[in-house]
Amino acid sequence: MKRLLILIPCIALSACVYNQHTNEYRKGTEISAQQVATIELGKTTKQWVLTNVGIPDRTQTEKDGLEVFEYVYERTEKSSKSFIFLFDIDSDKVASRKVTRVVMRDGIVQAIHVNETK
Repeated sequence: MKRLLILIPCIALSACVYNQHTNEYRKGTEISAQQVATIELGKTTKQWVLTNVGIPDRTQTEKDGLEVFEYVYERTEKSSKSFIFLFDIDSDKVASRKVTRVVMRDGIVQAIHVNETK
């Protein structure tokens, strides 16, 4: 009888198994350091950037004629933790984010800014 009393809680607790899954998702345009190095300030044209780097994720045109291309790359980790028969916990976390801004005036690259957070 004692063994049965010990066995029942063990069976019940075994149903509370912890399980975790993590998936990684990437979105946007990642620009490598090598690509940035090929852009020459004051020489590289807007058309060259579009052809060799790609279409930007965002564009912005200022009143003074400045045009900004933004390439945004994000790596997200989606995690799912479950306690079988009890509850689930889902969470999203931005693991890293990189924004590359190419600033142009009159179709010529004037500056490049890279902001990376981890």
